[in-house]
Formats: sequence, structure tokens, C-alpha cells
Amino acid sequence: IAANQAGITALDEHFAGPTAVAFVTGDPVESAKALRDFAKENPNLIIKGGVLDGKALSADEIKQLADLESREVLLSKLAGAFKGKQSQAASLFQALPSKFVRTAEALRVKLAEQGGAE
Repeated sequence: IAANQAGITALDEHFAGPTAVAFVTGDPVESAKALRDFAKENPNLIIKGGVLDGKALSADEIKQLADLESREVLLSKLAGAFKGKQSQAASLFQALPSKFVRTAEALRVKLAEQGGAE
């Protein structure tokens, strides 16, 4: 009844027979991991579905959520990716002027050799 009043009707099929409902706050990945681990230790507990940000999730989607790395790990990977791209950009910008200088010097030497050979 409460789920229907909240506008979540996709879970109706899961409320048949004995059913427990867990309300969690905080990091949804950590919550899904905790429920998954508890279900492993208690085989009578079967995760049927869930809701995240108003969207109904299947048991498979909750498993996928539980298999994600923690928020901190994902953020550090994202920061590392940005740092890597910044380093690549810095190397590129540093290489362009030095390549130009080497090319200009080679051209100067070639012109000097041609001028001296005449």
C-alpha cells in the first residue's frame, strides 16, 4: 500500500508471500553490497527487487549495483583519468614549440648549406 501511495507500482509482483522490506540511506552501492552479503550468509533471504531514486530495479540490477566499486574508488579513477588527459595535453603543448624550433633550425642549416655551396 505504501509503495502504491508513493507511486511505485513496479514492485507489486514482489509483495506476494512472506516479504521483508529494507529501507536504506546513504551510498546505494554500499547498501546493495551489504544486502547481497547478508543474503549469502542467510540463504532464505532472496532479494526480489528494489527502488533507487524512484526507479524500480530487478534483482539482477541490484546485483549489478552491488558489483560496482565504491563511490570513492570510482571518483579516484575518474580523477586519475582527468589527470592523465591533462598530462597528455601538457606534453602535446610542450612538444609543439620544441618541434617547431627543431624544424626551423633544420631549415636554417639547410639554407645555410645551400647558400655556402653556391
